[in-house]
Amino acid sequence: MITSGIVSILLTAGEAIIGTMLLAAGFAFLIIGISRHRKYGDEPESDERSKKIGAYGITYAWLTGLFFMVGLFWLDYFGVLRLGTQNALALSVVVLALSAVVYQTWLFRKGDVE
Repeated sequence: MITSGIVSILLTAGEAIIGTMLLAAGFAFLIIGISRHRKYGDEPESDERSKKIGAYGITYAWLTGLFFMVGLFWLDYFGVLRLGTQNALALSVVVLALSAVVYQTWLFRKGDVE
């Protein structure tokens, strides 16, 4: 991706945004790969416990997102909060993504799922 980004930037005289995006994504992948290799080495990154915690965190996030969308529906139905489609979808995506991170972080700190 880094090479493709550099070639794209050179061929378009720096006017196309795709070259910059490829370059940024390539560096992000490179940095993440190096940091994960330093952290885990040759050990596996996940085990049964972390997979279980991940599954529970995503499940909790899905339920949170579902309740959030039901809440948005009722707020709109009663005229309390009127959102456009784009705003409602954007808020739902943010709630789903953030709640997944929060639940998984909380469960990892807790240690296990019961």
